[in-house]
Amino acid sequence: MSTATNNLTISGRITEIGSAAQGENWQKQDFTIETLEQFSKLINIHVWNDKLEQLSRCRVGDVVLCRINISSRKHENRFYTEVTAWKVEVDFNRMRNEAPVENPI
Repeated sequence: MSTATNNLTISGRITEIGSAAQGENWQKQDFTIETLEQFSKLINIHVWNDKLEQLSRCRVGDVVLCRINISSRKHENRFYTEVTAWKVEVDFNRMRNEAPVENPI
């Protein structure tokens, strides 16, 4: 994950895509990725409003590259952190590199 505050990116394989929720003027949908490093991590990410269309192009099992914002808020002496994606795209190059090689008989 890069650390420039205006250019945070994270990649991983989608393990779950939740149902969309909506209100009068908003839509939100969560999804979870598992990072592709030696000690992988599960990260829950959400998208808002028009970004749901980007997520709709993805499927469970796809490797995605997410451009994200991370924010925290404090409530009753506890911190709550959110990861919001503002761009979600399938990483076809990484998926191709990780495709299993078939063993010919």
